[in-house]
Amino acid sequence: MDVVSNLVGVLIILIMVAGARVRNASAELSGLSEAQAESESTLSAEEEREREEYVAAVTELENLEEKLNTNRAEAQTTSEQLLALERQTENVDAEHRRLVSLMSELDALFQSESLKKSAEEKESFDLKSSLVDKEQKLDRLRKEKEALVAARPKATVLENIPTPLSKRVADGREGFFCLKKGRLSHVPIVEFQERVMLNFKNYRGELTPREFEEKIGPVENYVFKYYVELGTHRNGDGLSYHFDFKYGECIPTSDTIGEPVDDALANPDSVFRNRLLKYVRDDTTITVFVYPDSFGYLNDVKKYLFTLGYMTAFRPLPEGAPISLSPNGTASSTY
Repeated sequence: MDVVSNLVGVLIILIMVAGARVRNASAELSGLSEAQAESESTLSAEEEREREEYVAAVTELENLEEKLNTNRAEAQTTSEQLLALERQTENVDAEHRRLVSLMSELDALFQSESLKKSAEEKESFDLKSSLVDKEQKLDRLRKEKEALVAARPKATVLENIPTPLSKRVADGREGFFCLKKGRLSHVPIVEFQERVMLNFKNYRGELTPREFEEKIGPVENYVFKYYVELGTHRNGDGLSYHFDFKYGECIPTSDTIGEPVDDALANPDSVFRNRLLKYVRDDTTITVFVYPDSFGYLNDVKKYLFTLGYMTAFRPLPEGAPISLSPNGTASSTY
């Protein structure tokens, strides 16, 4: 700013000097023009020289005015830039003060967080130390347990399922199921027996003694093939007839009937559990025909029937043997 002020002062002085010279030169040029009209040929060499100096001075004055205008424009621009720099400096100072204040706040917060972190680190260290101690204690107890287990003699664990004394099923109802190929199916033997009785209850055919071979079904995926013998005898009312049941077989329609044992026992909507609902627990014995390929499921079925309170009977059958009924057969035994 000092340099600019000095420059402006020098320019002002030059302008004043140039202005005075221009005024003098203008007056002289006016007089010269009037005198030149009268006698141009009488000009001396000195006057010619002065005239040239005047022309050069005028030209220089014009150049100086042009430079002056240029310097004024530059000075105005510089002044505006200075004002902008001053405003920017004020903004920078304000931002600096704000940052200093913010740094002070952050420093105070950092100090507070450092103190808090120190307390948390101490607490975390105490917890880790306690955890290490407990892990060491747990490891020591685990090793002691392993040592005690290794020192203890091996024992055989026996599972005891309370069951009543075995007895023949003589009275009460009996429900029949088949356990084959890991699948449980209901065998409708009672229904087959009732239908055989109904078929011959009102028999009106030929009374000649003979044997019948009939089939019923399929019912629940079983066909019942049976043999009966028709006979007659005389009593007080005359000749009457009777029939004797000789033999019957329950033949499955396929090898995959029924439900997998796990599903039958676990699923509340299984056919097995729905069929059990038809039998009263107090006077019904559940008899299960078991084939060799499914002996491993007996314990699960027995446990389930025991928890429901049913008397249970199991009839093992050889592979390929049919489920058969005969007057000469034996009754089931509960287990």
